[in-house]
Amino acid sequence: MRLFALCLILSGLLGQAASAAELTAVVLSVNPQQYLAFHNAAQEFAAAHPAIKLTLRVVENEQYKRELPAMLSSASPPDVLFMFGGVALTDAAQKGQLAMLDASGQGSDWPRHMPPALLRLVTVDGKLYGVPLSYYPWAIYYNKQALAKAGVAPPASFAELLASCDKLQAAGVAPIVMAAKDLWPLAGWFDYLDLRINGLAFHQQLLQGKLSWLHPQLAQVFAAWQQLRDHHCYGHDSAALDWRASLPMLYNQRAGMMLMGSFWTGLLPSRKANDIGMITFPKIAAAESAYEEAPADVLAITAKAAHRQEAEQLLRFFATPAVQAALASATGVLPARQDAPAANAPFLQQERALLNHASGFSQFFDRDSHAEFAARAMPILREFAYGQLSAAEAQRKLEAERNRHYGPLSGKP
Repeated sequence: MRLFALCLILSGLLGQAASAAELTAVVLSVNPQQYLAFHNAAQEFAAAHPAIKLTLRVVENEQYKRELPAMLSSASPPDVLFMFGGVALTDAAQKGQLAMLDASGQGSDWPRHMPPALLRLVTVDGKLYGVPLSYYPWAIYYNKQALAKAGVAPPASFAELLASCDKLQAAGVAPIVMAAKDLWPLAGWFDYLDLRINGLAFHQQLLQGKLSWLHPQLAQVFAAWQQLRDHHCYGHDSAALDWRASLPMLYNQRAGMMLMGSFWTGLLPSRKANDIGMITFPKIAAAESAYEEAPADVLAITAKAAHRQEAEQLLRFFATPAVQAALASATGVLPARQDAPAANAPFLQQERALLNHASGFSQFFDRDSHAEFAARAMPILREFAYGQLSAAEAQRKLEAERNRHYGPLSGKP
């Protein structure tokens, strides 16, 4: 409740001009630091634009996800909304719920300072529909000492990853901590296996319900995951842990590796930072493109915004290097602008280099698909991951959920 009380105070503090245009914005926050960063940015905007009364509402992450569909479909939505890049933004734009951005005017040159792969996440039919704020990679993080004691080098290929599992297990270390209680960490494994084997376009079409889960190309994905099971790469020791509870297994050398979004590094004790290394998900096919999982956070203007011009000013403000740097620093992620300074935190420069060389970005299983489908699909992935379902059984159940949420496919998969 404290968060939302502070939001009301913020609205009152910012609304000083009696005749000012009343601009409304609703954004998402994952921690108190991010809330304060949005609060500070709003105060700076208000000071620079006294003719605009900004009411900024900051909502907790999971609650925001629940409220977003209703805000997008409202007859009188907020002027500006926090959005997820990729499928979620594209879907809203194609439904006529978001406004195209004005590419002219002072401060509209921000796109040339952002990676092309990131801009593609906010581009629909050649038009921009949002300003990326920040993004971050998923990667494999490893404990340097745990791997060294087992005689393991950071794996560069899938075959090396499987061999690493064998050696770590022989050394008495859990090869991979999975954090399966939360379900979504498991979905990250499916995402990367599918990206490495089938590429970005196939992966996106699959998660958008345009391809069958019985598609022949998915056989290799589930076969690769079966190999992880066969090599005992992850065990039941982390099956009951959520992602936060699993972190000490990695940094205290009880596990060798973990696939996770870089947001976790904000919880890494500073004394342990030098013990952890980071690599991209290993290659499976030699000639594959370097697609990465890199969720992007975005601001967009609603199609029915009552104050379109003022909303454009707000987005241009949030596209400036200083504001992007402050917001990204609050959550330990990368600012979308390449000329915005990244915080002096572990891995950030390595993460930026990794993403700058990517051929394209996926957004994550539950961002690239409809939320209702993801909620039903992720438990099925968990059942397969822990041997409760065969690949064929898992694929049949996933296809049944695809059909339930997206409808029948025309023609063959």
